[in-house]
Amino acid sequence: MKVYEENKTEIVFRYLLVGNIIDEHFYGENKDIKSGTKHFRAGAKVYLIPEYGGMGHEKIPVIGLPRKNRKKIEVLIDSKMIKNVRVKKTYNSKLIEKIKENHFYSYFNKHENELEILNDFAISINENNKEILKNIV
Repeated sequence: MKVYEENKTEIVFRYLLVGNIIDEHFYGENKDIKSGTKHFRAGAKVYLIPEYGGMGHEKIPVIGLPRKNRKKIEVLIDSKMIKNVRVKKTYNSKLIEKIKENHFYSYFNKHENELEILNDFAISINENNKEILKNIV
């Protein structure tokens, strides 16, 4: 079931992976407690663009609003800095254009069960992050 069309008469949307930046985490040798990341505030909404897997998606490109600017940026961050990964619809034409050039989403675009596959990916990232947090504490 294709839910998005290139036709101008219909509303165009895509499914994207969305997450939030973690609240507090340990940082450095002294285990200082930091809020958010260098680029994003704690709880900031980010759109995941997992272009390449690497070694189990330890680092993921994301797009979101930074701490000090009101223009979206794309940066590569540790996947353990992202919580509550889920699938959401987007109608933002700039994000849709960005994901059209992405290999990850173009691969899933060819499958009829795209939403199910993206949900499975979101669950795997969330489960992996729970294991990491369990090992830290």
